[in-house]
Amino acid sequence: MLGCIFRRGQGTGPEVLPGEGRVCPHHPLCMPGACRPCSDAELLLAACTSDFVIHGIIHGVAHDVDLQESVITVMAARVLRQTLPLFGRRGSGEQGLTSIRTPLRCGVRPGPGTFLFMGWSRFGEAWLGCAPRLQEFRRAYEAARAAHLHPCEVALH
Repeated sequence: MLGCIFRRGQGTGPEVLPGEGRVCPHHPLCMPGACRPCSDAELLLAACTSDFVIHGIIHGVAHDVDLQESVITVMAARVLRQTLPLFGRRGSGEQGLTSIRTPLRCGVRPGPGTFLFMGWSRFGEAWLGCAPRLQEFRRAYEAARAAHLHPCEVALH
Protein backbone atom coordinates (compact mmCIF):
# COMPACT_ATOMS: atom_id res chain seq x y z
CA MET A 1 0.00 0.00 0.00
CA LEU A 2 1.22 3.51 -0.75
CA GLY A 3 1.18 6.74 1.20
CA CYS A 4 -1.27 9.58 0.89
CA ILE A 5 0.08 11.24 -2.25
CA PHE A 6 -0.60 8.13 -4.23
CA ARG A 7 -4.03 6.94 -3.37
CA ARG A 8 -7.30 8.70 -2.75
CA GLY A 9 -9.74 7.22 -0.29
CA GLN A 10 -7.19 6.66 2.47
CA GLY A 11 -6.75 8.78 5.56
CA THR A 12 -4.66 11.81 4.78
CA GLY A 13 -2.99 12.28 8.14
CA PRO A 14 -1.77 15.69 9.26
CA GLU A 15 -1.38 18.46 6.70
CA VAL A 16 2.12 19.40 5.64
CA LEU A 17 3.15 22.80 6.92
CA PRO A 18 5.75 25.01 5.28
CA GLY A 19 9.16 24.12 6.63
CA GLU A 20 12.83 23.67 6.09
CA GLY A 21 14.42 21.49 3.47
CA ARG A 22 15.93 21.35 0.02
CA VAL A 23 12.79 22.42 -1.82
CA CYS A 24 11.13 24.55 0.87
CA PRO A 25 9.69 26.97 1.78
CA HIS A 26 8.22 28.23 -1.51
CA HIS A 27 7.95 24.98 -3.45
CA PRO A 28 4.46 23.46 -4.01
CA LEU A 29 5.53 20.32 -2.12
CA CYS A 30 5.91 22.35 1.08
CA MET A 31 2.56 24.07 0.98
CA PRO A 32 -0.25 23.00 3.31
CA GLY A 33 -1.90 19.84 2.03
CA ALA A 34 1.04 18.74 -0.14
CA CYS A 35 0.74 15.13 1.02
CA ARG A 36 -3.00 14.86 0.62
CA PRO A 37 -4.55 12.83 -2.21
CA CYS A 38 -5.08 14.61 -5.53
CA SER A 39 -8.67 15.19 -6.64
CA ASP A 40 -9.80 14.08 -10.11
CA ALA A 41 -9.52 17.68 -11.35
CA GLU A 42 -5.99 17.96 -9.92
CA LEU A 43 -5.00 14.66 -11.56
CA LEU A 44 -6.21 15.84 -14.96
CA LEU A 45 -4.53 19.22 -14.65
CA ALA A 46 -1.29 17.61 -13.41
CA ALA A 47 -1.19 15.36 -16.50
CA CYS A 48 -1.25 18.50 -18.67
CA THR A 49 0.97 20.87 -16.70
CA SER A 50 3.52 18.75 -14.82
CA ASP A 51 7.16 18.80 -15.83
CA PHE A 52 6.97 15.02 -16.19
CA VAL A 53 4.38 12.26 -16.55
CA ILE A 54 5.68 8.69 -16.29
CA HIS A 55 3.80 5.40 -16.50
CA GLY A 56 5.48 2.77 -14.32
CA ILE A 57 5.72 0.67 -11.18
CA ILE A 58 7.49 1.25 -7.87
CA HIS A 59 10.73 -0.69 -7.66
CA GLY A 60 11.63 0.56 -4.18
CA VAL A 61 11.55 3.45 -1.70
CA ALA A 62 14.49 4.79 0.33
CA HIS A 63 14.15 7.33 3.13
CA ASP A 64 16.82 9.94 3.90
CA VAL A 65 16.23 11.42 7.36
CA ASP A 66 19.09 13.93 7.01
CA LEU A 67 17.63 15.46 3.83
CA GLN A 68 14.03 14.91 5.00
CA GLU A 69 13.11 13.25 1.71
CA SER A 70 12.11 9.89 0.31
CA VAL A 71 13.44 8.65 -3.02
CA ILE A 72 11.07 6.47 -5.01
CA THR A 73 12.79 4.22 -7.53
CA VAL A 74 10.41 3.75 -10.44
CA MET A 75 10.58 1.19 -13.23
CA ALA A 76 9.43 3.51 -16.00
CA ALA A 77 7.53 1.67 -18.71
CA ARG A 78 6.91 4.88 -20.63
CA VAL A 79 7.76 8.57 -20.37
CA LEU A 80 4.61 10.35 -21.55
CA ARG A 81 5.78 13.89 -20.97
CA GLN A 82 8.88 15.74 -19.78
CA THR A 83 9.74 19.39 -20.16
CA LEU A 84 13.41 18.87 -19.26
CA PRO A 85 15.58 15.82 -19.98
CA LEU A 86 15.17 14.29 -16.51
CA PHE A 87 14.60 10.79 -17.84
CA GLY A 88 16.05 9.02 -20.84
CA ARG A 89 13.89 8.96 -23.95
CA ARG A 90 12.18 5.60 -24.06
CA GLY A 91 9.92 4.08 -26.62
CA SER A 92 6.68 2.36 -25.70
CA GLY A 93 8.45 -0.99 -25.17
CA GLU A 94 11.59 0.16 -23.36
CA GLN A 95 11.97 0.29 -19.59
CA GLY A 96 14.41 1.91 -17.20
CA LEU A 97 14.87 2.76 -13.54
CA THR A 98 14.49 6.38 -12.50
CA SER A 99 14.27 8.28 -9.18
CA ILE A 100 11.54 10.62 -8.00
CA ARG A 101 11.75 12.52 -4.71
CA THR A 102 9.07 13.49 -2.21
CA PRO A 103 9.15 14.98 1.31
CA LEU A 104 9.86 12.38 3.99
CA ARG A 105 6.84 13.59 5.97
CA CYS A 106 4.52 12.20 3.26
CA GLY A 107 5.30 8.67 4.47
CA VAL A 108 5.64 7.01 1.07
CA ARG A 109 5.65 3.21 1.16
CA PRO A 110 6.09 0.79 -1.74
CA GLY A 111 3.06 -0.99 -3.13
CA PRO A 112 1.92 -3.10 -6.06
CA GLY A 113 0.33 -1.83 -9.25
CA THR A 114 0.96 0.49 -12.14
CA PHE A 115 1.00 4.22 -11.50
CA LEU A 116 1.08 7.48 -13.42
CA PHE A 117 3.81 9.57 -11.73
CA MET A 118 3.46 13.33 -12.29
CA GLY A 119 5.51 16.15 -10.82
CA TRP A 120 8.07 18.95 -11.09
CA SER A 121 11.73 19.39 -11.83
CA ARG A 122 13.63 21.19 -9.11
CA PHE A 123 17.37 21.80 -9.58
CA GLY A 124 17.57 18.88 -12.03
CA GLU A 125 15.74 16.44 -9.76
CA ALA A 126 12.25 15.00 -10.20
CA TRP A 127 9.79 15.78 -7.37
CA LEU A 128 6.47 14.01 -7.07
CA GLY A 129 3.14 15.84 -7.33
CA CYS A 130 0.46 13.20 -7.91
CA ALA A 131 0.77 9.47 -8.55
CA PRO A 132 -2.60 7.80 -9.04
CA ARG A 133 -2.91 4.16 -9.97
CA LEU A 134 -3.15 4.02 -13.75
CA GLN A 135 -6.70 2.62 -13.68
CA GLU A 136 -7.79 5.43 -11.33
CA PHE A 137 -6.38 8.07 -13.68
CA ARG A 138 -7.88 6.31 -16.71
CA ARG A 139 -11.34 6.36 -15.04
CA ALA A 140 -11.09 10.10 -14.24
CA TYR A 141 -9.72 10.90 -17.70
CA GLU A 142 -12.39 8.92 -19.59
CA ALA A 143 -15.19 10.53 -17.52
CA ALA A 144 -13.82 14.02 -18.21
CA ARG A 145 -13.32 13.21 -21.88
CA ALA A 146 -16.89 11.92 -22.24
CA ALA A 147 -18.12 15.19 -20.71
CA HIS A 148 -15.73 17.22 -22.94
CA LEU A 149 -14.02 18.55 -19.80
CA HIS A 150 -10.52 17.10 -20.20
CA PRO A 151 -7.90 19.88 -20.23
CA CYS A 152 -5.59 18.08 -22.71
CA GLU A 153 -5.09 14.83 -24.57
CA VAL A 154 -3.14 12.13 -22.73
CA ALA A 155 -1.91 9.13 -24.73
CA LEU A 156 -2.23 6.28 -22.25
CA HIS A 157 -1.87 3.45 -24.76
